[in-house]
Amino acid sequence: MSDIAQPAPLKGRLLGFMVVPAIAAISPLLVLPLIARLAGDGGWASAIAGEAIGTFAAIAIGYGWTAVGPALISIAADDARRARLYRDSIVVRLLLAAIVLPLLALACWLVASPGSELLTVLMGVQGALIALTFTWYCAGVGDPRTIIVYDAVPRVVATALAAGAILLTGIVELYPVAGIIVTLGGTFLFSARLLRANPGSWPPAREIPGLLRLGLPVAVNDAALSAYSSVPAPLVNVTALPSAAAGYASADKMFKLGSVLPFTLASAFQSWVGEGGGADRRRRLRVALTTHAAFGVLGALVLATLGPWVSLFMFGESAAAGVDLLVAMGLVFAFLSLRTSMTRHVLFPANRAPTVMRATLVATAIGVPTMIALAIAIGPLGAALGYALTEALATVLLWRPCAIVMRELTPPPAPEEQDRTA
Repeated sequence: MSDIAQPAPLKGRLLGFMVVPAIAAISPLLVLPLIARLAGDGGWASAIAGEAIGTFAAIAIGYGWTAVGPALISIAADDARRARLYRDSIVVRLLLAAIVLPLLALACWLVASPGSELLTVLMGVQGALIALTFTWYCAGVGDPRTIIVYDAVPRVVATALAAGAILLTGIVELYPVAGIIVTLGGTFLFSARLLRANPGSWPPAREIPGLLRLGLPVAVNDAALSAYSSVPAPLVNVTALPSAAAGYASADKMFKLGSVLPFTLASAFQSWVGEGGGADRRRRLRVALTTHAAFGVLGALVLATLGPWVSLFMFGESAAAGVDLLVAMGLVFAFLSLRTSMTRHVLFPANRAPTVMRATLVATAIGVPTMIALAIAIGPLGAALGYALTEALATVLLWRPCAIVMRELTPPPAPEEQDRTA
């Protein structure tokens, strides 16, 4: 029997998954203004570019587990099956990390401004290692407490300590180092606890190719998502002047900090949605989708109205993000929030991963060239508008498959009910 906490009521899950993890998600604001000022425009833009590359690498290492894993865990038969799924994920992710991390380091080094190479590489590694996190497992079992204990609180503490150390030493690289330690340490402690409580076998070598084939549609989908979300920052860094790139880096960072929230909201709903069946599950899905849509609109309004002032205050005048960039990023946030619920709550549990993959590939094939063309034509705003267009297209293409799955959850009326209504 697992010692992971039992699922809490929906209100408790929303509070547990949103409040402390949300604080952890925005805790980098304690230290990022220091990096923006101490590293200079070129170093700040390079750091954000490295983080964007790290995000893409995280998708390759994660191989879809953070996206589809919560759904698999939520519908697993028992704790033994859940533990085996987690063991499978560890093997796959560690093998891929051994391949991806050296390539990540090289890519970050190449895009960095002179003198910012180490910071850029460390920011990339910090972003990539998020793929090894355990939090998706806790989302699947509806257990926010473990995330708070092993990840959220340590992350806030480590960020605060890093900010103090940077103030004293001026060494900005201490921030990504602290993040790397928290990710690896928390994941190790959680994994040891879970697997000790649920002894079982590890996947033999002959099963690894099968695991890779099984996860391929979700991995390709996540790679495409990461491609179009990771392209803008490095693209702006190499096509715009450092002053303009710094402004985009600030807008991108504010969006990325906020974009964690739709995923924590999805985690809060994940097991609650999975517990329902038939018409009840359809009702729960409507609640989740509506909440995500409203949350997306709220986030867009916050970015557009408060974002410019926050950007100026946090990052300084030379690296402040313009209103136009933040409005475009707000549109990205709104569509991202809704699409997150459509995929994680509706389509992945219904085994529609190939459908999601095809929609994302179409959006990426159209969106990435658009980003590049607009960035060259009108600068950083063009990259942001291309990003918004891509996210909107990915969401729209999933609308019909999502509606079909929702209809299938409501069985047709019984014959006697049809006779009464005839």
